[in-house]
Amino acid sequence: MAGVNKIKLVDGQGQVIQLGKLIKSGGAGSVYHIASARGQVAKLYHDKIDKTLYRRKTSAMLALKPNLPPIADTAIPVIQLAWPISQLFNQKKQFVGFVMPELDVNASIELEYILQERQAKANNLPVGLGAKIQLSTNLAILVEAIHQQNHFIIDMKPVNLRFYRESLYVSMLDCDGFSIQGKQERFAAGQFTVDYLAPEFQNAKSVPQLQESQQDRFALAVILFQLLNFGIHPFSGRPLHNQVPNDLPSRIAGKYYAYGVKAHQGISPVPTSGHTFLPDDIRQLFDKAFNGAPDQRPSAAQWVQCLRPYALRSQKKMVVCSKNKEHQYFSGLKCAACERVRQLKVASEALQKTRQQQNIQKVHVRGQTQTRRIVRPQPIPPITFTPPAWFAAIKRVHIYTFLAIAIPLLMAFVVSSITQNMKPETLSPTAFYQYWAQEGFESDVALSIITLVSILGLSLFFWLGFFLPIKSILTKKP
Repeated sequence: MAGVNKIKLVDGQGQVIQLGKLIKSGGAGSVYHIASARGQVAKLYHDKIDKTLYRRKTSAMLALKPNLPPIADTAIPVIQLAWPISQLFNQKKQFVGFVMPELDVNASIELEYILQERQAKANNLPVGLGAKIQLSTNLAILVEAIHQQNHFIIDMKPVNLRFYRESLYVSMLDCDGFSIQGKQERFAAGQFTVDYLAPEFQNAKSVPQLQESQQDRFALAVILFQLLNFGIHPFSGRPLHNQVPNDLPSRIAGKYYAYGVKAHQGISPVPTSGHTFLPDDIRQLFDKAFNGAPDQRPSAAQWVQCLRPYALRSQKKMVVCSKNKEHQYFSGLKCAACERVRQLKVASEALQKTRQQQNIQKVHVRGQTQTRRIVRPQPIPPITFTPPAWFAAIKRVHIYTFLAIAIPLLMAFVVSSITQNMKPETLSPTAFYQYWAQEGFESDVALSIITLVSILGLSLFFWLGFFLPIKSILTKKP
C-alpha cells in the first residue's frame, strides 16, 4: 500500500494512529509498527479482502476475547495471542483493519525448532523432556482458553505456534484466521494442514462447523505427541504389509497409529520412539485421541489436568538423568533419551557391520570355512594420451609448412588462370602488365599488387615453414 504511512487512521476510541515501518505482508493484509503506540502493531487488510465480513469478525473477537491470566513473572512481556485491541478506520470512516499487541519475535521462536534435537541445539534451545512438558502444558492452557469462548484454531501446527525462549509460554499469531463465534453467526477458518487434519475430514478435505472442536482436539494431540516423543509424528512408522499407505494423510485417514498400548497389526513404531517410556495416563489420552471415536477425543482441559502435575517441579514427577543432565524422564520409568541414544548407536553399528559383510566372502578350504576380504576392482580409467611438448612443436611444423606451400601454389594458380588467354609472344612482363590494365586496372597498380603479393608469399614461406618451427623445437623442452 503505497504511502500508507501518510494515511490518517483512527481507532475505535477516536485516537489518531500513526503507522511506522512495515513488518510483514501476508495473504490477507500487511502488519505495520505503530509509531504513536509502543508495543502495538496494526494490521491493514488488502483491498481484495471483504472488509465488511472482517469488520463483523473482528467485532466478534473484541466481544469474546479469551480470558488468559496475566503473566507477571517474566522479564520480557509475554503476548500469548495477537488478538484485536481496537478496529481501525480511514478518514471516510471505512473499516481497514485493527490494532493488536506486538509479539517480540526476537525473544520467541517457532515451536517447530524444538521438536528435533539437532534443530534445538542449533538454535540454543533446551532438548530435555522437562522443557517440552512445560511447553505442552502451556499450549493446552492456551487452547483451552480459546475453546472456552467457542472459538477454534483449525489450522494448528508447530510452524503456526511460537514460544518464548526463556519462559516457555506459547503464543499464536494471525488469530483473525481462526474460526470465530459471533452473534448468531459463525466466521469459519479459511485454512487447514492435511498432516494435522483429523481422519474423518481427510477424504472431504473440509471441516464442518459443527465438528470444529474435533479437529482442534486432534491437532492438539498430534503436536503434544511430537513434543513428548522427539518430534515423531504419531502416524509415522514402518509398514508391516503393502496395504499400508506411504503418505501421512492416508495413514491418518486409515488410523494407522503405531504407538498405542495395543500394537497395531499394520504398522510398527519408529525404533527410536520413546512412547513406551511415557506414563500410562498420557498414553491412554493419546490412544483416545488417535484410536477412539472423534467425539471422545481428549479436550484441552483434560490435557491440562493430565500434564500440569508433571510440569510442576514441586510434584517431583520428573527426574534429571544421572548419565546426562540434559535428559529428564518420568519418575518410575527409564530415560527415553538415553534409550534413544542407545538405539541410534545400535543402528549405526548394524549399518557398519552390514557394509563390512558386503566386503567379506566365505570360502570352504579342506572342510573349514574361511573368510576372505573381497577386493572389489576399481573401474579402469579411460586411456588418455598427453603428447609431449616436442610432439606439439612438430605438429605445428606440419601446419606452418602446409600454409607456406599452399600460399605460393595459390598465387601460381591465379597467375596461370590469368595468362591462359594470352598469346605466347605476349607473355613478357610488360605485356602481362598491359593485359591487366586492359581489364580495368592501371598498369602501375597491377605491378604494385603482384610485387606485394610475391613478397608476402615468400615471407610467409620462410617465416612459417622454417623459422618458427625451428625456434619452437629449440625452445620447448621434451
